[in-house]
Amino acid sequence: MKKTIISIISAAIVSAGVCAGAQETCSANAAANASCAKKYLPAQGDFAVSVDLVPLVRTIGGAFKDSETPVGGKPFEYEDMFSIRPDVSIAGKYMLTDEWGLKVNLGVRVRQNTERAYVQDDLGIYLDPLSEATVIDARKRTQSGGSLMVGGEYRLGKRRVQGVFGFGALFGFSTSRYNYSYGNELTAFNQQPTNSFGSEVAARDGYRVTSRNSGPNFAAGVYGSVGAEWFVAPRISLGAEVNLSLYGVFGSKGVTKSEGYNQAYQALETRTDLNTPGNRGLNFGTENIGGALNCTFYF
Repeated sequence: MKKTIISIISAAIVSAGVCAGAQETCSANAAANASCAKKYLPAQGDFAVSVDLVPLVRTIGGAFKDSETPVGGKPFEYEDMFSIRPDVSIAGKYMLTDEWGLKVNLGVRVRQNTERAYVQDDLGIYLDPLSEATVIDARKRTQSGGSLMVGGEYRLGKRRVQGVFGFGALFGFSTSRYNYSYGNELTAFNQQPTNSFGSEVAARDGYRVTSRNSGPNFAAGVYGSVGAEWFVAPRISLGAEVNLSLYGVFGSKGVTKSEGYNQAYQALETRTDLNTPGNRGLNFGTENIGGALNCTFYF
């Protein structure tokens, strides 16, 4: 706990230096203070972009222990989703008035990787039992995920520290798919080809899996947020917020495709089977989502 607190404080100090550069100092005079604060604060017609500071917090937290410090928030994140979610997001604002603004937060991530492995060449072994010939099996995994938060915010306060209250709608999606390719061909002669994946690709009746799709998953709901921004320089702020969200999770049907030798028809065939009927869920509570720690630049 102490390490977590230290990492947060360190991140705030470093972030202030990164965002502010050289700060201006306001006068002790009340009128001068009001004028100075006004120069710092956003105004009607301003656009803004936010930089997520969570990666910085994790980096600093990692300096105090071997693993990453689980502090901060992410873009809208949902459990029981099969794909990876984006770690950070892009946020933008437009000030309708000095107090009211529109806010959009977007996160997206696509990952694809292919693993390859050697496996014995069945045909080579048949032709020469002493053969050491090999072929290559491959497994390609494709994952994608995205999040979108759209809403408004109200700002309270005329000095360099403002309270920020937000509300809006949130949406998310994720997909995950495996595709398999095999070096040993499936034939009437070789009905159980050797592969490097073992039980992972075993399907019914001795068939082998060629693709497995968890099905697209979606989430939708609403959120409210409360936080604060500290303007460390004119039109530059450090902010933190927490969200109260209510959203549902909806999973589509997953499909597995496989190939094998049909003994009844004495023929090779492909088959499609459902592997999941789809999931459902409802989440309600406080979360740190959508740039819980941020540095915002107003223009």
